[in-house]
Amino acid sequence: MQAAGARCVSDGRGFVVLTFAKCDSRALSEMYEDFGLLCTQGKVRRALFRAGEEDGDAHYALRDVLRTVVLIVGVPLRLKLALVASSESAAQAFRAMQEELRGLGCDARVFRIERQADQWLRAAQQPALPPVRETALL
Repeated sequence: MQAAGARCVSDGRGFVVLTFAKCDSRALSEMYEDFGLLCTQGKVRRALFRAGEEDGDAHYALRDVLRTVVLIVGVPLRLKLALVASSESAAQAFRAMQEELRGLGCDARVFRIERQADQWLRAAQQPALPPVRETALL
C-alpha cells in the first residue's frame, strides 16, 4: 500500500512523475515496481522522481527494479530519469547508482530544482533535426 502522499502519475508533460511525499521504504519500493511494469510495457521513456525526506537507501529499489526489467525485456532500456532531491540522502543514493543505471541504458541525473529537471526531460522529447546534406559547388 502506498503512503497517503505517494503517487505515480503522468501529468500531461509527456513523462511519468513519481512523488514520494511521506513515503516509507515499502511504499517507495511498490511505486518503483509499478514504474518498472510501465517500463516493460514500453509506456515510459522519461520520468521525474520527486524525492522527499524518505530514507535515501530505499531508492536503490529503482536500480533493482530496472535491472529486473532489463532481464525481462532482454534489451537495454532507453530512459531519461530525473531525480529532484530535497534531501542529501536521496541525492547521494541516486548519484551512487548513476553508473549502474547507465549500464542498463538509463540517463539518470540529479537536480535540486524541479524546473531544471523538467527542462532537461522536455529537451529529450524534441525531434532531432534531419542531417544536413552536403552539396558540392560546381
